[in-house]
Amino acid sequence: MKNVKNISLLLCSLIILSCSTEDKTIDEVLASVSSGGVLRTIDIDNNMTYNDIEQNFVDGANYILTLEQQDNQQGGLLQEVEVYARFVENTLDDTNNDGNIDDDDEDISTEEELFETIDASEFSTGERGVPVTTITYTAEELLAFTGVDESKIEGTDEFALRLVLKLSDGRSFSIDDANGNVSGGSYFSSPFQYRTPISCAITEDLSGIYTYNITSLTSAPGGRSNCPAAPLTGEVTWESTSTEGEYTTSDISFGQFDACYTDTFSDIEFEGILVAWDCTNLVAEGTIETVEENTGTEIDFTYIYEIISASGSDIEIQFSNSAGDRGTVVLTRPDNKIWPNLLSSN
Repeated sequence: MKNVKNISLLLCSLIILSCSTEDKTIDEVLASVSSGGVLRTIDIDNNMTYNDIEQNFVDGANYILTLEQQDNQQGGLLQEVEVYARFVENTLDDTNNDGNIDDDDEDISTEEELFETIDASEFSTGERGVPVTTITYTAEELLAFTGVDESKIEGTDEFALRLVLKLSDGRSFSIDDANGNVSGGSYFSSPFQYRTPISCAITEDLSGIYTYNITSLTSAPGGRSNCPAAPLTGEVTWESTSTEGEYTTSDISFGQFDACYTDTFSDIEFEGILVAWDCTNLVAEGTIETVEENTGTEIDFTYIYEIISASGSDIEIQFSNSAGDRGTVVLTRPDNKIWPNLLSSN
């Protein structure tokens, strides 16, 4: 799915680098480097999308990584880059049917092995005068290499890549040689390892007018809110946006906000509030912006959803907000539509 900060560099033998401000250029940084080398992340384009209904990757699924190699000889020490790959299962199932998901269940994760070696000749000279390369790995290539059964993959599983930079003087560098500032620094951003989280294909449209029934509701601590006794019922509308799987919502709180904060806030803004379908989750995005009537204080609220279960056209969600209010709601799809299988797997 890249925010970064100032850096210091420590690779192999002791390297001391001091950056006083984020305004220093990469050239000034490299001028202070006495030894070592890094692979700077220029760009990542993750297109690993899996369709859980068809049980395969969508056409064109790939992972594209652009790297810039740097050392104290402007890339002159570059010999090759080794790329190691493995598959990481993040979605264990209860395969032994003991009622628990644990280490006794089948894990299709694989061990790391050498995937390919990129020779220095496969790099070109970038605009900074140092070696640059763009590598593309397709889902088919990574599946063939790891030997994973494509039908057993689920969204949020990953392919993991680890890079080893080899220099012509015999030294090599990887994740164990880089401190946190190097691996996530604003100039080098050189983690030497990358995860390719697998996203889920959006297989249907969730827009519509839903009925809801809040079955439990608890006020925030401190006495600011005063939630009524459940149940609380009503309707909420989700409308499609230009982003697939993302919907505007008429009320992120299912009526809870108005019910718990009667005569407390005014000018509630739901503009920019979204619900996003993210594999096995529904994610509440955005901030409710409002003003406390008595003091005129501007207050912001965010919400979190957690799916408890889904059956037929009903889905049960625990929700909470940043003030501490929480509740449980049963949300019913219109026209008796069934919730997607991915959301039913919780």
